[in-house]
Amino acid sequence: MHITFICTGNTCRSPMAEGIARKIAADHYPDQNWCFSSAGLATFNGAPASQHSIDVCREIGIDLSSHRSQRLNPEIAANTDLFAVMTDSHRNILLQCGIPAKRIALLGEGIPDPYGGDEEEYRACRDEIHRAVEQLLESLSETDDKERDRHE
Repeated sequence: MHITFICTGNTCRSPMAEGIARKIAADHYPDQNWCFSSAGLATFNGAPASQHSIDVCREIGIDLSSHRSQRLNPEIAANTDLFAVMTDSHRNILLQCGIPAKRIALLGEGIPDPYGGDEEEYRACRDEIHRAVEQLLESLSETDDKERDRHE
């Protein structure tokens, strides 16, 4: 399953979510066949992750230094099984682009954009993303387990 994390600029929230998902999957779900990426709805290709995102993720053992932004495009959309979005507005944009609702998941109750904030705001955002990604992956793992049980 390919999961793409979506935010606006693909320099703060979605790169953090992608890195956090990779770490959680490696630590807790090594047998799952999950692939993670991230993209932005209003960005250009090639921007690095914000320095605060890099710094607060480094604190929990995640390296975002090689991240480069990418704009959501038809190829990414076609290769994505599940879009994990940060806000209802991101979900609505994907719906308007023809992405079925069953392929879109809102992280938590929405993740506010820390852009322009200080490191503490980014740290709080990181922690909120971490909780939401943990819940998402746990839910997907349970769904995968039920599917396997049904086919055995």
